[in-house]
Amino acid sequence: MLVLATIGLAFSALIMHDKVQLLLDSSFTPACTLNEVISCTDVMQSDQASTFGFANPFLGIIGFPVVMTLAVVLACGIRLPRWIWIATAVGLGLGVVFVHYLAYAAVYEIVALCPYCMVVWVVMLALFVMVVAHLSREKRRAAGEDVAHSIFSPALLILVAWYMGFAAVILEQFVF
Repeated sequence: MLVLATIGLAFSALIMHDKVQLLLDSSFTPACTLNEVISCTDVMQSDQASTFGFANPFLGIIGFPVVMTLAVVLACGIRLPRWIWIATAVGLGLGVVFVHYLAYAAVYEIVALCPYCMVVWVVMLALFVMVVAHLSREKRRAAGEDVAHSIFSPALLILVAWYMGFAAVILEQFVF
């Protein structure tokens, strides 16, 4: 969780930096703008880049440190109450819904992709699946089941399928 949230925060900060630079200088070209398809400039200048009236990266700059804090608490061996896990799953779930909206907008409305944004998408999906998988394991343990902790769990298969779905939509729109 700590590694993923740190990556999410770093890329949210990069997006915010480039967004501010673009606002200050309209001739600024973000490092992640490579061509007409891989164009952070087009994404950052779209209406969807400020869905709630402020730059979207603020959500990551606020949210990822919360997840980082939870990860540090867990690394210290502290067991969190179930309500915190549920609240985290709800928060990440809302973030995943927002990511799907932004992905749809990027692919079909803006018709450009921001690689930095896509990293945040990847991180959000992984964090959500991780937290939901933990909640599921804990519920099964509470019911008396012997639950193994394996990297090759159904959660990983769901995450890989989800990523493949995103990849298929992107390839369909921009390659085929």
